[in-house]
Amino acid sequence: MAISQITLLGGDLRHAYTAEYLNSCGYVVTCFGTPDFPYQSNIQLAASPEQALHTDALFMPTPFSKDNTHLFQKSSSVPPIPISQLSGMLSHPMVIFHNGMPNIFQEQFENADCKLYALSDSSRFATENARLTAEGLLSEVIRYTPFSLENTRILLLGYGYCGAAIGTLFSTFESGIYVLEREISKQLQAEEHGLLALSEKEKKTILPRCNLVINTIPQQILTNEDLALLPGDCHIFDIASAPFGFSNDVSSRFAIPYFRLPGLPGKFHPKTAGIIAGKAIERMINHGL
Repeated sequence: MAISQITLLGGDLRHAYTAEYLNSCGYVVTCFGTPDFPYQSNIQLAASPEQALHTDALFMPTPFSKDNTHLFQKSSSVPPIPISQLSGMLSHPMVIFHNGMPNIFQEQFENADCKLYALSDSSRFATENARLTAEGLLSEVIRYTPFSLENTRILLLGYGYCGAAIGTLFSTFESGIYVLEREISKQLQAEEHGLLALSEKEKKTILPRCNLVINTIPQQILTNEDLALLPGDCHIFDIASAPFGFSNDVSSRFAIPYFRLPGLPGKFHPKTAGIIAGKAIERMINHGL
């Protein structure tokens, strides 16, 4: 399928820079519900959903939805659109690019004969985006912790793209980094990079001595019994997407500082993250369709 027109829906400042990049590649770019930005004059700003959806391809918001119900939020410059109704608003099947659309919504668009492409399926995008995530996390850790990272004990939950990037960056501070990962192949990768992959038994020994817990997995890995073992001055940083790795009340229940930090590339590096997304979309159009 030839693609000449792309509409970017919502999102944060990353989408503005993605729009700029795709426009520079020669695509006809339309934005709807994206942040105010000094766009180039030939980037179109749609006045209605109908105008926005008159296109060859869509790039869905990043993050996809804040309430898991609407594409836009009440605070947005455009009216909220129920996600359940969006596929029915399409005048024809489309190519849809996304970065973290929940499976339940992917099924709705696939049932409307749309072709979906996840940016995270590109190992190049996932690796580059993970590096930006690690840099943003480092900034937040330095901001919120009262101690130096040198010689700290860090428990890293998960060793996917983000976990590997975080482990690499934080190990430069000569921290002791312990990894909790279920996949054997990823445990071996962590060990090859000088980190210590923990068994369940070893985890119980490390928890009382942890200074930091960093979670990258969108599900609860540490039990309440585990959390009770953490010292009171341990800080938890959760960068996973919803439903996250800890409940909102973890601080009050266990008297442990807890910081939920989704979307770090958009917060700290929107230009770089937006260009990375644009390049991933361009590669998929040229080689993946």
